[in-house]
Parts: sequence; C-alpha cells; structure tokens
Amino acid sequence: MGLYFFPKEERLKKQEDFLRILREGKPYSLSKNFVVYIRKGAEKRRIGISVNKKVGKAVVRNKIKRLIREVYRLHRPYLKEDIEMLVIVKPGENIKNLDFHKVKEMLIKIWEKAGILKK
Repeated sequence: MGLYFFPKEERLKKQEDFLRILREGKPYSLSKNFVVYIRKGAEKRRIGISVNKKVGKAVVRNKIKRLIREVYRLHRPYLKEDIEMLVIVKPGENIKNLDFHKVKEMLIKIWEKAGILKK
C-alpha cells in the first residue's frame, strides 16, 4: 500500500476505547467546539472521531468526520506511532462552515501543541 492510507486497525470504534482516552488522555483545544484528547504511550497510532448530534443532520456530521479523517490520512506519516487520539466536535457558530483547510489548520496546530508531530 501507499504512504497515505487509513487502515482499519487505526480506527477507534469501541465505546471502551473512547472512554479510556477521555479518562487517560490530555485535552487540547483551539476553540470550545473542537477538542482533541491525546493519549501517549499507546501500542499503535489510532484515531476516533465523535461529532455531537446537535452539530446538524447526519449529512453535516458525516462531512465533518470525512474532513477530519482526510486530514489525518494525509498527515499520518508525520505523526508519532505511539498515540491514540479522540477528536470531539461540539455545536457552535462556525462548525457547519468547516472546510478542509480550516480543519487541517486546527489539527496541525493542536498536534504541534501536543508535540506529536515527528521532527
């Protein structure tokens, strides 16, 4: 496979995994609507995405999830291997207007703040 893929093993799906990251992870945020919990020292790199139902209808929520997954997929080679992260999107004014570049900018700033980008 190529460099930019998103294998199933890197997806967080179980509620127990989400709860563990919320409990053990450290929250990073640039706005009150967009919070990323990062747990260092994991066995392998994994990501989970949660978009609150109050953000909008399923179409809007799924679009936001796709944007986050795409940013992760493209920047995956530059992230450290031993992290698990949970991206939580809450309702707010600008959330429905998110585009790829805004999501990319926010996630990269959060990843830099957390120190999980490879040097």
